[in-house]
Amino acid sequence: MLAGSRAGAQPAPAPDDATALATRIRTGGASTREEVVAALDRAEAAQARLNFAVLIDRPRAINSLPADDRTPAIPTFIKDLNDFKGWPTKNGSRAFERAPPAKSNEVFVDAFAQMNTLPIGKTTTPEFGLMCVTEPLSHGPTRNPWNADYSPGGSSGGSAAAVAAGVVPIAHANDGGGSIRIPAALTGLFGFKPSRGRLAGQKTQDDPADLAVDHVLTRSVRDAALTMVALQGKGADGLGEAVPRLNGPVGQRFRIGVITAIADGSQPDAEVLAGIARTRALLTGMGHRVMDVPWPFAPADFARDFTALWALGAADSVQGVNKAYGADGVAQLEPLTRHLADQGAALAQADVQALMGRLASYRDAYNASFREHDLLLTPVLSRHAVKVGELSPSRPPAEILADMMRLVAYTPVQNLAGAAAMSVPIMQATNGLPLGMHFAGRRGDDARLLDLAFQLEAAAPWAQRLPPIWFGNRRS
Repeated sequence: MLAGSRAGAQPAPAPDDATALATRIRTGGASTREEVVAALDRAEAAQARLNFAVLIDRPRAINSLPADDRTPAIPTFIKDLNDFKGWPTKNGSRAFERAPPAKSNEVFVDAFAQMNTLPIGKTTTPEFGLMCVTEPLSHGPTRNPWNADYSPGGSSGGSAAAVAAGVVPIAHANDGGGSIRIPAALTGLFGFKPSRGRLAGQKTQDDPADLAVDHVLTRSVRDAALTMVALQGKGADGLGEAVPRLNGPVGQRFRIGVITAIADGSQPDAEVLAGIARTRALLTGMGHRVMDVPWPFAPADFARDFTALWALGAADSVQGVNKAYGADGVAQLEPLTRHLADQGAALAQADVQALMGRLASYRDAYNASFREHDLLLTPVLSRHAVKVGELSPSRPPAEILADMMRLVAYTPVQNLAGAAAMSVPIMQATNGLPLGMHFAGRRGDDARLLDLAFQLEAAAPWAQRLPPIWFGNRRS
């Protein structure tokens, strides 16, 4: 069913998003101190249910409050893959349990922390962000506020759980293969992956091996759009004009291509297919033109090569651990990390060079495919939900990897292409769990996608739809 209230029913008040909360503080309808203290209280209560945080720093948060109670300082969290001065970065890994406090902020994190936000802690992540669920051996599984038996996804699962449960209205996340979009889809949030090079602290060149970008997870489209505008860098090769400040839909009508097939030619589960069908009908009713399109390359070849690139990244991470902590540190790493790292380390230089050539060809084929359509619609995952433990890092790593690559069949394409993409929470499964829909464009299509997101938010609103495990307040 579509997100929203039943026909004839009085809609429940929606919770504040970050924009509304900042406005209430500025106009005297709320106190920054009271809001931050309340968020800390919610965080401590939610931690016991959801295990979403590796750090909740009440003393620092209180000491960081602005002198003027009408100066907005929106409580938020930083994902524990990024450095924030004074807090250790543990990377979801037992190898970093004794990591010292970071000496400075990473560029994006620093810019985000200057944007009327106040970080109150750090959120959970799988080891080095390598998995699509958040169940590190170092910290245990993070749980989904829609149903604690299910995962909120990964690798930004802790941030997703915090926002979805109403602890904070916005939280830092990053995405190297779907790590913003996957948890957004599983927890009913809006998750936007910006184009490569769009935001502060990101490389400006278009390198298909440079996968990860930072952004946020939010309840509303406008929070993500305003964050993007505020944190845009000075420009990057091939991105064109900056993203304009958008507070609502422009209303452009798009040609939208649809792909549902997985790499082996099979289809996603029935709930996902039903959500795609309902989304097609919704888009058509809104005036968009929807059509089936093929993958622009052999998806099985892409999956194989993306896994190889992923393995190279794991090998780099293991080398870093070995340099910092030696063999004892490496021994603390999870089996999947070491399994991937072994695969990456086994690639000869000639194999790596050939791999990079193929990756560039996938990127080029993806970009060239946007001739008959403007944007792309796919599932986010091949299944609508993942139970805690299904991808436990204690399972044999080869089995985990095979299961995960079938599940994460769609989102890595945009990381390789550097393209803008988003998960929009317009659908629900028949069991009531959220079912995000995945839209993507080319690198630089951020504004187009935000326009479509605002249109979808108006056509199938989700703000009043809250999970059973909820800690926030509602505002009329």
